[in-house]
Amino acid sequence: MNATTHAVFGVAALAGAALVAGAEPPAYVYPAAVAAAWLPDVDNPRSTLGNGLSRMKNPTLNLLSRPLSWALRTTSFVLVRTVGHRTLTHSLVGVFLFSLTVWLLLGGFPNLVLALVAGYASHVFADALNTRGVPLLWPAGKPFRLLPGGIRSGGAVEVAVALVALAFTLYALLLLYPGLRGAIGLQPI
Repeated sequence: MNATTHAVFGVAALAGAALVAGAEPPAYVYPAAVAAAWLPDVDNPRSTLGNGLSRMKNPTLNLLSRPLSWALRTTSFVLVRTVGHRTLTHSLVGVFLFSLTVWLLLGGFPNLVLALVAGYASHVFADALNTRGVPLLWPAGKPFRLLPGGIRSGGAVEVAVALVALAFTLYALLLLYPGLRGAIGLQPI
């Protein structure tokens, strides 16, 4: 799946998890869900985060993001050389380790924890729709696919799946934030 699809799935996962948990996450955690949805691909040096953040056009932002960019590139290099792409970061072990780390570091911010964990897990779910699948039981076992044959990354079917996820997201957001319905002229659900 491409970065845009993962971003949509990250926001959809946060909105869905918030509905299930009865939470009302503040707007600032949605970008965190998007960033977390890109994080499992840090093991690929050509991914959005694995390539670092140094391509910003603004020199000031470029300078400010340089340390994080170097950290992402170093992490990407180490992961791809030690465990490879689509291994640890795309498994249940990876989801557990990420969730535990986030909870230990940010446990006092439950909305942020929910956003980060939902975003990260959404990436693994979305890639399980892909033709390659994901190694859920890494380091043992074969790749797992949610659909027989899977969805080709970058194809028209991926766009359709992303649009369905976007429609779910919009519906979930309208349920989560009743004020949005009135703001856009809709009747209560």
